[in-house]
Amino acid sequence: MATIIYNKTKSHGNSTNILSGAGVDKIKIKIPSGQKFSHFTITPASGHSGVATFNVIKAPRANATGNQEIHVMWTNGPFSKCRYKLKVYSKVATAPSVKPVVIFGDRNWYSLATGYIKSRQPFTLRLQGADALKLFNVINPMNNAILRRGIVINEVVAVSITVAVCVTIVAVSGLAVLGAVLLYGIHQGCEIDGEFENGGNVTTGGLGQVFNIELMKCGG
Repeated sequence: MATIIYNKTKSHGNSTNILSGAGVDKIKIKIPSGQKFSHFTITPASGHSGVATFNVIKAPRANATGNQEIHVMWTNGPFSKCRYKLKVYSKVATAPSVKPVVIFGDRNWYSLATGYIKSRQPFTLRLQGADALKLFNVINPMNNAILRRGIVINEVVAVSITVAVCVTIVAVSGLAVLGAVLLYGIHQGCEIDGEFENGGNVTTGGLGQVFNIELMKCGG
């Protein structure tokens, strides 16, 4: 079970100031003895407004120990304020390694997914129900007619996730951010495999469908 070891909000700029700004926050993190780095999340904090951005450009590797740093690049335009909340998690060093699962559409799914990629932590990105079926139909349009009739219950289909596939996903309403995350993973050197499981009758709107995307070996 992961434990929060850092939970702070950073603020830059002022919504009443015409001046813009940019910089990098170099945040020092100490992983407690007997623990190892698990993951981090970074989200907009209350008051984040205007033309302002933040992005983690350096993070600890998966399972790192001891003193670490997370670097956050930030910008704020005129009359804008950049405010973000960073949470860092650790886990027991002797705990068995369990691959994290990020559920597409859940709160902070994007932050978790990009955080794992930056930390070079293998993880599963999971789509469920109608989202899973929609993604499978986008990647395999030739199978749409089969899916409308219903395919074999509990059938598992391996799916190749390539740059071309990700570009196609980016163009689909509701899946654009997913496609962008997968493209980012490929850019970071991740090996990506997909697997669609038909766990129910697809004619009922995709209930019971699961699409697991495995991201591995990010950064080599």
